[in-house]
Amino acid sequence: MIERSQSQGYAGPVITATIEQLPIPRTLDVEGGDGFRRSAAVSNAVEHAVWGHDDFCTAPDERIAMMQPSPDREYVLGVARDGSSIVANARLGFPLRDNLQAAFLQIEVLPAYRRRGLGAALLAFAEQQVRLRGRTTIMSWSDVAVGDDRDQGAMIVPPTGAGSFPAGDASAILALRSGFELVQVDRLSVLHLDRLEGVQQLEQDAGRVGAPDYELVAWGGRCPDGLLADYSLLRRKMSTDPPLGGFAQEEEQWDADRIRREEGRSAEGGTSSLVCAARHRPSGHLVGHTILERFASRPTIVYQEDTLVLDEHRGHRLGLWLKAANFRRVLAEWPGAERVYTWNAEENTFMLDVNVALGFRPAGRTAGWQKVLPPHRFGDASGVT
Repeated sequence: MIERSQSQGYAGPVITATIEQLPIPRTLDVEGGDGFRRSAAVSNAVEHAVWGHDDFCTAPDERIAMMQPSPDREYVLGVARDGSSIVANARLGFPLRDNLQAAFLQIEVLPAYRRRGLGAALLAFAEQQVRLRGRTTIMSWSDVAVGDDRDQGAMIVPPTGAGSFPAGDASAILALRSGFELVQVDRLSVLHLDRLEGVQQLEQDAGRVGAPDYELVAWGGRCPDGLLADYSLLRRKMSTDPPLGGFAQEEEQWDADRIRREEGRSAEGGTSSLVCAARHRPSGHLVGHTILERFASRPTIVYQEDTLVLDEHRGHRLGLWLKAANFRRVLAEWPGAERVYTWNAEENTFMLDVNVALGFRPAGRTAGWQKVLPPHRFGDASGVT
């Protein structure tokens, strides 16, 4: 949804902007590449306005690689223009193999153009695209940094009762006015690697609990062929096993081909990864995993992606063992890395406790919004200008 602004009313007069779908070219050096680059610059300016740093900015060549169509997902990019300048985005993702009722949406408006009607116009564009594809549920996310002064005002709480989000944030105002519900709050946490102390001891202590029946297997970039079936199962379970709040998320369909497509797309976008998995010795199957990723354009920044242990294998400290072992690999294999970011649902107290033990500290809040579209009535207006 829209990111931060400074007032609850319009910052200026409502402007007449052109809302259009922007083609997503194959590369930046063909027709449409300049427009895509300008749209990416809007995304990065919004990220910087929220956080005050560029740790979540994405280089245009990385973004364009991530938004290429595949058998798994289709992407749509809508933009708002003030004259010839792109000043806001609506980025949509449509799953094609699973979750066929869902669409994922991010709306981004440059700070100088907020509270002037662009968010609502882009949301109308997005809902039109969602309806055209027969989807019924829109999921979206918005952020505030720790220490944001709106944290001192009224807060809204999701039905889970875990976490809260500032009611005065522009994203919350637009979302609630537009029929979205706050269904989950994530905690964004950061770990400064120069303060990562005792990781080897944590790994050893957790390993002593799990070692009789489990062992760790690690790889970078490409999953070994013989582990693809087990790894696909772990990726499927990752889509629904962690707390989902009120999100209407169905299990994602992962198989060996999808794993290889994702690995190829990541490599093309300049992403490297470190994966650590837990193997159950008696059965020989993988029963847990954790993933760290890093972009070539941001070698100092690491992102914690999946961490999962299958239900029947929990209670052996495998989560802590996996994560501690993978962080030790970061120190050895990515010596330029300085900090790690991770997101966890506030109701996921077990994983939050693991992260605190590793040294993570809160850095922000992410609101999870969801809207179920009402039935479309014949004759409803669907165009935007």
